Amino acid sequence: MLAVTAAAVLMPLAVAAPALAGSPGAPGTGPAATSGTTSTAQAAPDGQAKPAVPTGVVTQDGVPQVVAGQNTATTRFTVRLPEGATGPVTGLLAFEPTQLPPAGYTSSRVAAHLHSTCSVNGGPFQTCDWAGGIADEGDPLAGYLRLPMPAAEAGSTLTYDVRISADYAVLPEDQLLHGWLQVADADGNPLAVGAAQVQYLKGTLPANRRGVLYARDAAGVLWRYEGNDTSRTTEPFKPRAKVGAGWNVYTAIVPLGAQSAGATGNLVARDQDGVLWYYEHTGDPAQPFKPRVRVGAGWNIYTALSATSEGGHTELVARDRDGVLWRYRSLSQPRVKIGAGWNAYTAITPYDDGVVARDSSGVLWSYSARTVDSGNDPFQPRVKVGAGWNVYTALSGSNVATDESWDSLMARDAAGRLWWYDQKARHIPGSRTLVGAGWNVYTVIF
Repeated sequence: MLAVTAAAVLMPLAVAAPALAGSPGAPGTGPAATSGTTSTAQAAPDGQAKPAVPTGVVTQDGVPQVVAGQNTATTRFTVRLPEGATGPVTGLLAFEPTQLPPAGYTSSRVAAHLHSTCSVNGGPFQTCDWAGGIADEGDPLAGYLRLPMPAAEAGSTLTYDVRISADYAVLPEDQLLHGWLQVADADGNPLAVGAAQVQYLKGTLPANRRGVLYARDAAGVLWRYEGNDTSRTTEPFKPRAKVGAGWNVYTAIVPLGAQSAGATGNLVARDQDGVLWYYEHTGDPAQPFKPRVRVGAGWNIYTALSATSEGGHTELVARDRDGVLWRYRSLSQPRVKIGAGWNAYTAITPYDDGVVARDSSGVLWSYSARTVDSGNDPFQPRVKVGAGWNVYTALSGSNVATDESWDSLMARDAAGRLWWYDQKARHIPGSRTLVGAGWNVYTVIF
């Protein structure tokens, strides 16, 4: 056999993020987030008094529109320092952590997914790192989402140009973030402060993080259904796109890990003569697979081919005519026997990081993968999902919702309707949603 290894696609971390506002003082207090020369206490919106603000003025020129995962937005702050200010000064852009969403969206977690470069007075841009943390009595600002500016010499006027980008899903929804920019002298005494805003836009889920479903019609044409960027919808797919003809030469087609709309994800296909072929992805959605590579002959001894994942590594599994299930750690290694009795199942398909199998009475069983190398047995004991699954003429694990391998289960009934099962729990399908009708035109769905 040709030495070809099936590698699982790692799922990038998806992080949500904050709404911002605040002030550089003890919790609940600080300079007003306004421009001006006020030197006496003012009434805060919540009715509490705010301490005196510095006499310098900070003005933001335009609110940056940061589209997560797609662009770099630029904003400028113009600072008018108090008369007589000398020496080095530093700027700090800060956002109060109370604007962050709940459920673990800490300032440090959000900061890890924001990226910036900064320029002072028209100089070269240099990396400036976002920071976050936990507030303490010694430094109440430690809990804020912060962006320190490069040091500069004081002058009557300073300009800070800031470029901001964000990883996808730093925030769960579009949000206008409120904060402030403060400029201080070498001793940390505030010289100027003013309001700051950043418009965060969630953007579109990148193609390499959207799932894709493939389907072969009776004429042998392969079609790809690219997932939409919303993971839970009654219209999970964009209009289908033609991949190519000639795919009816195959009696089995198995994806090796997550298939993405960015044309990532490999697969294997067995032809009518029992030869197994390997298709490597191209990264080009218009032509998702490279020319096939021959793995080897003799694969007609198997009545079912599927795949599973163990420890993040995707493996091929195959059932022979005696009901014995075999695993291939890679396509270049000898097979290893898993166990007998698999002839009890009429369908075996990848799901989550294991497989689901339907028996002849219509009961669906879930075999989740072990998290560590398990030798001859990659699966944990089976768990009963439920009965009634013999109403379906096709079952297919899919990664429609995200780029994680087989996190959804697609099922086609006898009327040609396609249903999408989300996850009730890890390894267990939950409620179903109707995708659409007319799927009886396809002989294979994967």
